[in-house]
Order: sequence, then structure tokens, then C-alpha cells
Amino acid sequence: MVLVVAVLLGACSSGGDEAESETTDPAASRTERVEVTEADLGPFTEVDRTDLAGPGTPLGGGLSVPEGALLQGTAFPDLVGGGFRALLLVTGDPVVVFDAVSGQASGLGMQGSGGCLGGETLVGCQATFIDGSDGESLAVTVTRRVDPVTGVVSGLGMLYRPPGSEDRPGDGVESAPTAALPEVVLPDPVPMPDPLDVALAVRAPGSPKRTEEAGSELVGLPGPCACEGGGWSIVVSLDGVERDVLHGYARQFSDLGEPPDLEDRHRADLTLVGVRVGEGAATAEIRAYLPDEGRAYAIITVRGS
Repeated sequence: MVLVVAVLLGACSSGGDEAESETTDPAASRTERVEVTEADLGPFTEVDRTDLAGPGTPLGGGLSVPEGALLQGTAFPDLVGGGFRALLLVTGDPVVVFDAVSGQASGLGMQGSGGCLGGETLVGCQATFIDGSDGESLAVTVTRRVDPVTGVVSGLGMLYRPPGSEDRPGDGVESAPTAALPEVVLPDPVPMPDPLDVALAVRAPGSPKRTEEAGSELVGLPGPCACEGGGWSIVVSLDGVERDVLHGYARQFSDLGEPPDLEDRHRADLTLVGVRVGEGAATAEIRAYLPDEGRAYAIITVRGS
């Protein structure tokens, strides 16, 4: 195996998860989406490109979808404040994609160390970048893994917090971009997961199967957690009665704890819905993006299960 480490630097912005300022425009990735073509999909031909947005699509906080990646669904703003989480499908070189996002963080003034570990069947990169002057932060995890039993993982999870969110300093050290790693060869075409065990490729061994709820459909592939730390995420489109579908997903994770009521916040022509199931090491968070017009999506981020 090969281990390489990248350390990047920068300095920037303003707000917090509980702050009133909203540096993430929840409409941005809806109104400025870059269309995805069949050629952009590469071997991911079984993925519906209408639920994806291409490189250059704004995510919020000055960040955008990098080359070699496609946004699954939308960026999911926090109910309060200017933060967001997002799951991207990585169609290009995962290390190059990681470096591109790291470069964006550096350009916004965030600093921190990141690293990539790679071999012939797995490449993984992880970093947290923080602007020590104002608390803006970005956690990034990139994973590409090919397993003949569980399937393919090729995604990027990110969690952005606006200024005022962190009190940890960045490390302030700058280095060259991450070196190339061995290529993890994808099957062509890349198969979609079984809807009756949609998270098989990413969930913890021995954990319960996770299924597509009626009235929803997987967007892209499951990927790394759009959070800080380990875990996994999926994005689904919502075609049924939206709140019924969200309650269904909350009940599906009742093995982690009693599902609380959904919380919602209305912004302009958009309603954001959220719920967290479980406490401690094993949790599932469901965030939904429900526009008055257009496609509705939900992201599920899971730790410890």
C-alpha cells in the first residue's frame, strides 16, 4: 500500500451552525446547476443523470463541485445557520478530486492537514480544514473501493460549517498536492446497489440491512459520511408523500433509538426538514430539501452502524 499526506493552507469568511447569517444560499445549487451529460457519467451509466449536477455547480460558502465529481441531488443546508452537507459521486481520479476540494478550502482561508491511503482495491482520503481566525471549517472524506461481494463505493462526503462554528485553529502548514496512488479499476458499467440492501457496500459488517423506502429512490451510489469522522451517506429522491417517506426512514433506524419528531424550517420557496435518531456512537441524521417547485431530496448520514 502507498501512504501520502497533503497539508494545505489558507484564511477567510463569517456565521455558525446556530448563527443568523446564512452564507449558504439554499437556492444556489437549484438555480445554477450544471447539466450532466452521458459522457460525464463514465462507467456510472446506470445512474440517472437528471438527479446529478456537474462540475462548477455552487454548493455554498464559496465552494463548488470539482472536476471529476458530480453532485448527488443537491447540497443540504442546515436548518439554522449557513452550513451544509453534500454527497458527490466521484467519476474521476479520487486523489485529484480530493486535491481540488482541498484547494478550494485553502482559497477560502481554511487550513489543515489531509491524507490519502491507497492500494489496488481501495483509495481513501480524509481531511478537516479550519480558518482559525473566524471558525469556518470543511470536513472532507473521499472513498473509492471495489468489492466483488458488497459492490462499488466512489464518493466524496463533505460537511461545511460557516464562520463562527469552530474554535480550533488550523495547522498553518503548506505542502504540495497529494501524490498519485494506484488506480482502483471500476467495473464498466458500475452496478447499482440492491434496493433491499442499499447500503451493503458502506454499512458496518453485521449491521441491519437498509432499504429504499417506498416513495424514494437512490441517487447515485452510497458514499462516505457527509460528516466529520467515519460513517456513510446516501441521497434519495422523494417521489411519494414526502413527510411519510421521511418518517419511514426514521423508523428504519429505530434500532439506534426512538425516532423523534421531524423538525422543519421554511426559507423562501424551500422547506428544510431534519431529524436525528440515536445518541452516542451510533446515530442516523436525515435531512430533506423540499422546494415548493421541483425535485425533493433527502440525505441520510450514519455513524457507527
